[in-house]
This record gives sequence, C-alpha cells and structure tokens, in this order.
Amino acid sequence: MAGKAYQLVITRSARKDLLGLPPKIGEQVEETIDRLLSRLREGQRAQDMRRVEGRPDTYRVDTGEYRILFAIDEAEALMTVFRIRHRKDAYRNL
Repeated sequence: MAGKAYQLVITRSARKDLLGLPPKIGEQVEETIDRLLSRLREGQRAQDMRRVEGRPDTYRVDTGEYRILFAIDEAEALMTVFRIRHRKDAYRNL
C-alpha cells in the first residue's frame, strides 16, 4: 500500500539534542526515526507511536530511556522532530 511522500524535518534544537547523545543511543534514535518515516510513507503508523496529551498532531516514541517527540502534518506530508531527550526531561516546558 503506497502512502504519501512524507518529508522529514529535524529542528535545530532536536539536532542539538541528537548530537549531544552518546553514539550508541544516537544510532538507535536515527534508526527509530528512519523506521517511523518509512512506515508513514507506506501509509501506516508505527505501533509504538503514542499521542502526546494536550498537543494536537504531536506524538512520541520511546527509544530505551529516551523520547523522540514529533509532529505530523497530514496535509503537508511532513514529519517534524522537535525534541529528543531523556525521559525525565522530555516533557519539561512543552
């Protein structure tokens, strides 16, 4: 089943978060983002995607002790990763 040609945007702050991670964790996060994007392009949602309460079109996925927070814009076929942090800090000032 073919889906939309989703594009990936990683915000400056999320890129900074990613570069600050230990190398092994960073690789896991990149693999998770690639998997999520592939699933969206196939017209499916990843089973481990969870909606973030109080934020429309905002989701999270767990990668070990880290959380990847992202928004999906269906109309623009856009996945925007805006935060990659340890679970204790992921939701602060959201």
